[in-house]
Amino acid sequence: MAEELRRAPRLALDTERNGRFAYRERICLIQISDGRETYLLDPLSVKGLDALGELLADEAVGIVMHGCEEDVRFFDRDFGFEVNNLFDTGLAARFLGVSRPNLGAVLEEFCGVGIAKDPKLQVSHWGLRPLSGPALDYAASDVHHLIPLADELEYRLDKLGRVEWVREECARITALRHPPEEPLETAFRRVKGWESLNPREAAVLQELYAFRDGKACAWDVPPTQAASNGDLLELAQCYGRPPRGVGGLLASRCFGELMEALERGMDGPEAPKPPRPDRGAEPWTHESRERLKVLKQWRLRLSAELDLAVSHIWPTPSLERIALRPERLRDELAGGDGEVRQWQREEFGETLSGLVVEA
Repeated sequence: MAEELRRAPRLALDTERNGRFAYRERICLIQISDGRETYLLDPLSVKGLDALGELLADEAVGIVMHGCEEDVRFFDRDFGFEVNNLFDTGLAARFLGVSRPNLGAVLEEFCGVGIAKDPKLQVSHWGLRPLSGPALDYAASDVHHLIPLADELEYRLDKLGRVEWVREECARITALRHPPEEPLETAFRRVKGWESLNPREAAVLQELYAFRDGKACAWDVPPTQAASNGDLLELAQCYGRPPRGVGGLLASRCFGELMEALERGMDGPEAPKPPRPDRGAEPWTHESRERLKVLKQWRLRLSAELDLAVSHIWPTPSLERIALRPERLRDELAGGDGEVRQWQREEFGETLSGLVVEA
């Protein structure tokens, strides 16, 4: 397969993962098309995928994917692969005014191609083997039309003068890497509503979160299938008396161990408080808030004129910094803290400068 693909100037790629069914989500299937043939690669069976990594990293090979930020991150985490020379058709569609750029809708709108999407297959357990014929067909359809779709999108972007905009955004995607896992000692703060807990309840939640993680790992299920975050929050506030029906698999499979985890949280040290936010942040005044309102109204008007999401016009953190201190404009036009793209500075920087002077 690698020998065949090395002859292609562009490759269409997609992946299927098992995040709904496993403790540690991973890539379970890789779909590749060179525009003529479609290949399905099983990374659970095929070891030593270096040839694929070389293709993905080759600047001379165009890589076409659709909505691929997570794919890029998981290529990095699972295999240590980089993806270069990327064209994301989902991103490109958004720069053509598409608000919900799922692959089926984009193919229908720009290529007149309909692909059947069985809702059951959309939630398939891609880690199981063997995969059914319909599942294989479903996976292959995700890449079969991507290269002609990329051609059509690039043609339309070129007519609007937005090709380089998309290329810069795609280059930013290629720089993405999978973040390191957060330690369990602080990961419990991901549970929505934990800030409302007192220090003792937070300690119980911390203990329950670690207990759930251990059981989910042993059972090879996503942690939220072992017990929901809502259940953990409720248990953290029950003071040793868990309500009936709360606790999911933790309560039904190992109630005694769950009670022991509750006791450890009740008897152990209180959970440390997170660092306080920086109190040195610049305060907002009436003038700076009015200035920000003017800047956001400008962005909203431009968004409507160009049929682009406001987030593509200018990043909010940059507008906030300018509103607080207009003299920062020069730094923002030079790149700011990295949020402002070069194409944004070239297209909108002069207009923004005049607006700031007026504001």
